[in-house]
Amino acid sequence: MAQPPSLRQLRYFVAVAEELNFRRAAERLFITQPPLSRQIQALEAMLGARLLDRDRRGVRLTEAGERFLEQARALVRGLDQAVSRFQPAAGRSALRLGITTVVDVSLFAGIGDAFESEWPGLPLRIRRQLSSQLIRDLHRGALDAAVIGLPSATQGLVTEHLGDDPLVVCLSSAHRLARRRRIRLLDLAQDTLFWFDRKLNPAYFEHCEQVFARLGFDPPRLAEPAEHPVLLGLIAQGRGFALVPQSLNTVRRQGWCSAAWKRSRRCASAWPRPGPPVPWRPRCRRWWRP
Repeated sequence: MAQPPSLRQLRYFVAVAEELNFRRAAERLFITQPPLSRQIQALEAMLGARLLDRDRRGVRLTEAGERFLEQARALVRGLDQAVSRFQPAAGRSALRLGITTVVDVSLFAGIGDAFESEWPGLPLRIRRQLSSQLIRDLHRGALDAAVIGLPSATQGLVTEHLGDDPLVVCLSSAHRLARRRRIRLLDLAQDTLFWFDRKLNPAYFEHCEQVFARLGFDPPRLAEPAEHPVLLGLIAQGRGFALVPQSLNTVRRQGWCSAAWKRSRRCASAWPRPGPPVPWRPRCRRWWRP
């Protein structure tokens, strides 16, 4: 290899590998597709390996591409961290971090100490919002980084997968299926589902609707209350059921919860390019039953 890849080429490759679409990657990088394609081709020639397969069906990572992606992410992340350590106070008095409301806040109990050890002297300000609101604030510069739920409309943001938060069914303890360890969605096709409004997160809403359509799952629905305790109260009264992230352990207080859906809602950190990653990883928890 005559010369090492440039940081630009690494960023370009990571964007294409995560989007698996050259058009979306170009939009995310604020460039056009031709220079993006040229940089990827130059990177492959430099490495002497094909990183991406392109055909009419789309873009896929090769085995070499999957191996290189992990290293490219680490290099880009390491440089961003190094730069941020030398410029912690440049134009800001604190790092503003958003955290989605769909995960249990107790998962972040140690984030303050972790952040202080990584970036001493830089205060951390945390804001809890819906993922769509966090993404909006990232774009307008009101946040520096955020932990969001995927799928979401993340064009123009750098995202890093942190972990999976499986969806579980929340039922009344008196429900006929409450004592089962696992439940198929179709077992609940005649029950009322509390479901969120599309405008709260259009990308995630459409993702779920596509999965429901493939499964033939179309239960009667009620609008999901904005307050989680209100939702749990209605479920405990037998008014319906809900699909909630497993990390929301407050469902233990009322009703039953059991593994219901193999598909998960992904959790990711997101920040405008460039920016420091969040020094946190979610803890994976086993299925539980109260």
